[in-house]
Amino acid sequence: MNEIILVDTRELIAHEKVRIRHALYLVLAMLISGRFNAPLLIDSKTKVVLDGHHRCYAAHRLGLKRIPCYPVDYLTDDSIRVYSWQTGLPVEKKEVIKMALSPGVFPHKTTRHEYNVPDFQPIKLKELWK
Repeated sequence: MNEIILVDTRELIAHEKVRIRHALYLVLAMLISGRFNAPLLIDSKTKVVLDGHHRCYAAHRLGLKRIPCYPVDYLTDDSIRVYSWQTGLPVEKKEVIKMALSPGVFPHKTTRHEYNVPDFQPIKLKELWK
């Protein structure tokens, strides 16, 4: 059974751009609350960020050393579905991984993932700076 783990921020690979304004809003929200409230969804094999690009960017800006992540076997886990935000049509999971491992990234809000995450208790930021 998958569980939430702490992953070194330097290991994570994005597949999509972020909107800086929203990411900076999250930086502020995290600083005010002093907590990281939701884990990122990542592929367990490649460490590609599937969901949580803005939280990942905010964590980098805050200088966090580790980020709570929910690792999954993305390519084989049928409970995780991915769609296009624009068309609502399915997106090939292999294309998401391929883009992340290439020099480029998809535009902001290209993919939307549907999945279930186990219960998560927010983690104090001071624990993630260690």
